[in-house]
Amino acid sequence: LQDEDYPYVYLLTSPKVWGHIFNPVSFWYLYSTKKQLVATILEVNNNFGERRMYLLRSLPGISDDYSSADHVDLNRSRSPHRFTSRWPKDFHVSPFNPREGMVYTLDTADPLLLCAQGCEQPIDSRIVLISSHGQAQLVASIRSAGPAVRPAALSTYGKYKLILSWGWVGIITEPRIFFQAARLHLQHRLKVWYIPEPLEKTICRRASAIERYFGTVFRGYLRDLVENSASSVTVRYHAAGLSRDQSVETMQTPSARRISDEPADKMVEIRVLRPDFYTSFVQSRGLHAEAVVSALADNSLLRVSRMDLFYGIISAGEFTRKVQLFLPDRVLYQVIDWFRKGRHAANAGPLSAMDHYVLACCRRDEQREYRKHLLQLLLSPYVAFGSIGFLQAEVFVAQLTLLWALL
Repeated sequence: LQDEDYPYVYLLTSPKVWGHIFNPVSFWYLYSTKKQLVATILEVNNNFGERRMYLLRSLPGISDDYSSADHVDLNRSRSPHRFTSRWPKDFHVSPFNPREGMVYTLDTADPLLLCAQGCEQPIDSRIVLISSHGQAQLVASIRSAGPAVRPAALSTYGKYKLILSWGWVGIITEPRIFFQAARLHLQHRLKVWYIPEPLEKTICRRASAIERYFGTVFRGYLRDLVENSASSVTVRYHAAGLSRDQSVETMQTPSARRISDEPADKMVEIRVLRPDFYTSFVQSRGLHAEAVVSALADNSLLRVSRMDLFYGIISAGEFTRKVQLFLPDRVLYQVIDWFRKGRHAANAGPLSAMDHYVLACCRRDEQREYRKHLLQLLLSPYVAFGSIGFLQAEVFVAQLTLLWALL
């Protein structure tokens, strides 16, 4: 896409109200210099926090193969006011439909053109999901319910009335989806398709605060492994759940930096697919990170292009520094080990590979911060319903109670 080819954009989306927003789909209408609708971007979100952007070009009309399935009026679709397109489904949205093997069609009005012609209800869009047998599985429509409202032109009373009338709609959209999904599952016993491994074009959900913290620690751990590797390897690391400018980093071993043209067979690409990889990594019990990485890759949390090269970096860099634990720290890490997941490896102590890195390479204040976050992560499922925020509130209340008792 070239910005100069699409100087005008019309966005159809739901606003954030009271700090909450959930948009199943947003429409970006792209216009040429002559203000002709030439492309559309659909920004699709699912209930797992993932996002997929579809760039759609205009088609002259829906082909006859799908005309009976999606009930599109071909005469209306071919009118200059309409934009039609079709694309394959490759994003997990509904648990009752597979990700592949189906097709979407879009039939939407040109809102900018209709507004210019004085139309008071310019919104008219329809998305149809078509099965592999050519049958319509789902029809989703959005239309103007009345004349457009300009909030800037409303009085104070009118603005409050608008917020109170429509502000609750966005808040209950997600609960409505869950309710209808449960109703369909219980009444019709539909097959449930579990969330698959996200594809490369899928934008994963944003990482939570604790996932961002452990993501930072994992990045430092990976840098340390690469820096202390004797092999000549270049690592391209893709983080998950961060902003685009923070997500990709290229790391080179000392030997690789001395070689100006690194061969392609010495390149390993590590792509974290979901941000819960970071919490799963520190929660997993195991002496060697190699076993933990293999298990998490099998669970679709991580994708590695050359696992043999990655294993070589891990095995060569682990436990090369001695760590001395005093009794309080040893007891604390033993408690942490009790709450970790997985089986004990042979001759394994209470420290994981990440623990060993933090104790060997990080400052004392960073070690305390790591232990605090790790304990919050491991204890929250038992005492705070899995919520870190609720656990922090419990600790705060306990501290206030203790302070009150002492006074």
